[in-house]
Amino acid sequence: MSLVKDPAGPEQLTEAEPVAEAEPVAEPERRGTASLALGATAVTMLCCPLLPEELPQWIRFFPLYLVLPVAIMALVCGLPDLWAMRGDESAARGRARIGVVLGTVATLVPPAACLVMVRLLD
Repeated sequence: MSLVKDPAGPEQLTEAEPVAEAEPVAEPERRGTASLALGATAVTMLCCPLLPEELPQWIRFFPLYLVLPVAIMALVCGLPDLWAMRGDESAARGRARIGVVLGTVATLVPPAACLVMVRLLD
């Protein structure tokens, strides 16, 4: 028994079948849902210090450390979705727009609050 394959004879050779053309890969539909969810989460985290004082401090104040990264991710997810939907008249841009607006609000509120605190301390 030999491990080397026998060469194929003329009777075993077949014509190569034509390669089927690859179908174009459909681009995923952009809806802006991720941007909306991240923007709403960022704005909700801004309100965590307003929770009852009976809750532990880490539950009330830890989410404030995550507001800016989550808000920036809302912008990073929403703006490309809006740009991709630019030429499409039937696209629903509402979720992406709201996500970008909420992300922008959550990005601007912490620096504005810091400026107000600095003004109050002077």
